[in-house]
Amino acid sequence: MSAAEVPVDRRGDWDMSPYFASFGDEQYQAFRADLARDCEALLLDADAMAPIDQGTSSAWASLLVRLEAVSCRSGHLAGYLGCLGAADSRDEQVSGETSSAAAERSVLQKVFVWVRAALREADEAALETLLAQPALEGVGYFVERLRQNAAWSMPAELEALAAELDVTGLSAWGRLYDQVSGKLEFILEVPGQAPKTLPVSATRSLLESPDAETRRAALRCANAAWERVGDVAAGCLNAISGTRHTLYRRRGVDHFLEPALFDAGISKRTLDALLDCVSERQEVARRYLRRKAKLLGREKLGFQDLMAPLPQRGGETKDESIPWSVGRERVLAAFEGFYPDLSHFAAEAFDRRWIDYRPRPGKRPGGFCSTSSLIGESRVFITYNETLGDLSTLAHELGHAFHGWLMRDMRPWARRYPMTLAETASTFAEQLVIDAVLDDPGASERARAVILDSRMQDAATFLLNIPMRFQFEHAVYEERRDGELSTSRFGELMTEAQKRCYGDTLDESELDPWFWASKLHFYITGISFYNFPYTFGYLFSLGIFARAKQEGASFLPRYEEMLRLTGSAPAEEVAKRALGIDLEGPEFWNASIDLIEAELGGFEAAVAGS
Repeated sequence: MSAAEVPVDRRGDWDMSPYFASFGDEQYQAFRADLARDCEALLLDADAMAPIDQGTSSAWASLLVRLEAVSCRSGHLAGYLGCLGAADSRDEQVSGETSSAAAERSVLQKVFVWVRAALREADEAALETLLAQPALEGVGYFVERLRQNAAWSMPAELEALAAELDVTGLSAWGRLYDQVSGKLEFILEVPGQAPKTLPVSATRSLLESPDAETRRAALRCANAAWERVGDVAAGCLNAISGTRHTLYRRRGVDHFLEPALFDAGISKRTLDALLDCVSERQEVARRYLRRKAKLLGREKLGFQDLMAPLPQRGGETKDESIPWSVGRERVLAAFEGFYPDLSHFAAEAFDRRWIDYRPRPGKRPGGFCSTSSLIGESRVFITYNETLGDLSTLAHELGHAFHGWLMRDMRPWARRYPMTLAETASTFAEQLVIDAVLDDPGASERARAVILDSRMQDAATFLLNIPMRFQFEHAVYEERRDGELSTSRFGELMTEAQKRCYGDTLDESELDPWFWASKLHFYITGISFYNFPYTFGYLFSLGIFARAKQEGASFLPRYEEMLRLTGSAPAEEVAKRALGIDLEGPEFWNASIDLIEAELGGFEAAVAGS
């Protein structure tokens, strides 16, 4: 049976039956009912608990063990619904269940409110006794973080009210943005072509078009659509940032970056060291963009050209098409050459149908890996269009799954690692595939140039675009303390950040003043500053991979030890304990950027004749 003849399940190519036999069946309904009942019981019991002291530590340990188990089940359900919703965004049944499950999670949030309040009031002796309870072995770091977070808490009654209001307040603004952006369409008008109506989610793929007019029209027309809903987007962003400021004041948070640093598991010194190095070395990425502009026949790039593919030279054949079966074998071979255990794991993921890969109507864009701590399995979501870029994405997401697999025997709370460390295994796996392409004597010069161009696009994203987002969001929060920002002011702050980060590489008449509206990350309500952890993870992973290549197979046990530590210590301690790396100084970050600069030299050599 050919790929075209394979029946397509609208809920994906993957086998989701280990989660639930089928969506909405008796098993699923019973799971949901039991989860709702147990959440309510936990809330009642947490409310009735006596303060934490030497005499109550055993009872509190038992409650925390129950909370860990219920949180694990809640995450399992959320991951399952998230996978089904991504596989078919039009599925109204899944959408309804997702909303219902989110409301139930607010009950769990209230339980955490009472737990944090109790931990905040406990003295050091009581906390030491609690953490010494055998039932909490392996999750001490998570509990300690709950207590640290409790320092930024209002009285428990107010925190419970905030958790309840979150559903119709802060989170509602994020859902409003999701609804508006999900329904937003634009008319693409490319000179010489018939106009067509497209969802704004199609913009990214259009910005990767080899045709300059298509890219220019895509950004112009999509931004015209964003301008129509600009006041709504501005209202959402004002409300989200304003609500956070109000809660920060009430919770005693001195600076709006402190919660973001806490979520990232890093110190301010580490963030400063990272951003300072990136700022000092931005010319590495700018050098690439200047070379890319010449390849595209431009003096300077427009914002719409940042993801443009490498143009073909005369006599070059069309870029290689890599069927799924071939892509699978190439990924496995790339892993096997350096990391056999990773290859064996990936083969199992393929065989057990953990991957949804086929393009189809209604499938959401992008890629992700979702891991359930309840069953110790992951699911990978990509849209495989048979390109080298898709091959890299596949390897990347399988790396995430491998990270989860290495931690499958650990307690759920010990598996909760921050965004800063989340990209380590994924980038490592992706780099193995990239190296395999570059080292393949049978690979064409075109293939090498394309893969190097992709790598340099990543560098430009993490060294320029992500810092641009950070600077914009930082400026928004600075100004939002004094009142709401106008729609036009958001645009001004965005273009100012683009000019600072991209320097002279972009044509100032072709910037993107609506990037603040189109970038979903600014509207995620569960976490702020959803940006700098990406640059951290990228540079951290590059440095780790370089060490692995230098030391060979003997490095892999320490690498796996580091991955297993990611949910049990701050990032600085993880890096120091496992690998002897100092993240609060500039040396490691500069060494990672040195690797990018060396790769840039390879790119320049590959396109020297162009």
